[in-house]
Amino acid sequence: MNTNKTVLSIIDKLKPAKKALELSIVNDIDNEYNWLEQSYSEARYGVEFMQEWEQKIYDFSNELSIAVDNYVVNGAAYSFQEAAENMQEKINELEIKADELGIDPYDLIANYDDIILILKNADEVDTEFRAAYKEVLKASNNVALADFS
Repeated sequence: MNTNKTVLSIIDKLKPAKKALELSIVNDIDNEYNWLEQSYSEARYGVEFMQEWEQKIYDFSNELSIAVDNYVVNGAAYSFQEAAENMQEKINELEIKADELGIDPYDLIANYDDIILILKNADEVDTEFRAAYKEVLKASNNVALADFS
């Protein structure tokens, strides 16, 4: 009988602890509800948010492609090296003929100074332009986001 009293005594002592344990879980749930509700709300909106950014990326990519392609394909910059080489041949010929005639090329061509300056810088300008074009191509392929999935 003494054993039963001990067991009953232990059970009586555990009842308040059980109630405290039960109340602890209620408090935990109450405390975590705000985080659960916020994360749920953001996850639901996340689909729309990601779709908006996907569309913005698509639109920008399309705009970038059109602008750069038009500049390179329809513009004169990509043909600059060829234009400079052609002009250099003509300037060389002019200088030889002008020298033979004893005439200063500056007196024959109104923009001679500008032409000489452009030709002097031609290789550097063309190299920088082509490098910048390659950087745009590289950057457009490297638009990256961290993958947290």
